[in-house]
Amino acid sequence: MDEFFDKDYFSGNKKSNYICYDDIDPKKYFKNIINFVEVRPRGGRYLDVGCAFGLLLREVSPHFDEIHGCDISRYAIEKAKKNAPKASLAVVNLDEDFPYPKGFFDVITALDVLEHTRNLEENFRKISASVKDGGYLLVSLPIRGWPRKIFGFLDKDSSHVSIPTEREVIRIAEENGYEILRKEYFAPAPYLCKVPRIPAEIELFLKKNG
Repeated sequence: MDEFFDKDYFSGNKKSNYICYDDIDPKKYFKNIINFVEVRPRGGRYLDVGCAFGLLLREVSPHFDEIHGCDISRYAIEKAKKNAPKASLAVVNLDEDFPYPKGFFDVITALDVLEHTRNLEENFRKISASVKDGGYLLVSLPIRGWPRKIFGFLDKDSSHVSIPTEREVIRIAEENGYEILRKEYFAPAPYLCKVPRIPAEIELFLKKNG
């Protein structure tokens, strides 16, 4: 499956929704995530699941003692090594393995990742177990509902195999011991931007109880 996420996936706009991932402005595209990280105390360990080219890792790295990233794509990880040279990087297929200790990270992001996996609920559990008690998990993914009927034509990605409802995502988060701090909605748009307040995708800011 990792072979699907090759150079064409990130730049060809043939089997994904990307036109050219290199053209992302991470300060804008990940604005909500960066703002959240900037207001928490500095230090600790951070993991970006589905880190792609390491653009978010590069932006938040000054705020943590350790930064880690993983992605299913070997091509993406090679690019990430250049953008985030201080990060500990690994090729990881969530459906097969998640090689991180339980309770190890202060903050984990999994942005537009879980919809690519065959068992969303099980993979959420794997990721969430690696967050410390009192730590944070930031997740975004498409959700089923009326906006998808309107904006669904923009989603060309055949690897989006698990698209839940908002209610299902919230249930999974709460059953794994998370408090929902904040919800944001957006619709993905061409040219690597997000249209806010349209519930085609959801962005959850979660705090682990304990």
